[in-house]
Amino acid sequence: MQALKLITLNPAKMLHIDDKVGSIKVGKSADLVLWTDNPLSIYAKVNTTIIDGQVYYDKNDDAKLQEDIKKERARIIAKLIVEKNKGAKVIKPQAKKQHHFHCDSEESGF
Repeated sequence: MQALKLITLNPAKMLHIDDKVGSIKVGKSADLVLWTDNPLSIYAKVNTTIIDGQVYYDKNDDAKLQEDIKKERARIIAKLIVEKNKGAKVIKPQAKKQHHFHCDSEESGF
């Protein structure tokens, strides 16, 4: 616990901002990551990420979103197949030509 204070609460106290940051309490600003294991372990995975009190990532929500994306992708592909079978024109995807600019280039891509 002392090691955690060494990088959280103690520096906040030294900077006289421990009333705003440095520990997890109601009313304080915090960015928080909840891990499945020790964060330094190669087996650790993120469960939840909270930034300024707002949840930016939640493992359970992400699983649901990934499932929704799979369903939407399948729906779009099925719709494309139906249109193809009706005789709609099929356009093959084409790779975009990449422009490589140098500091001496007179062309502007912007």
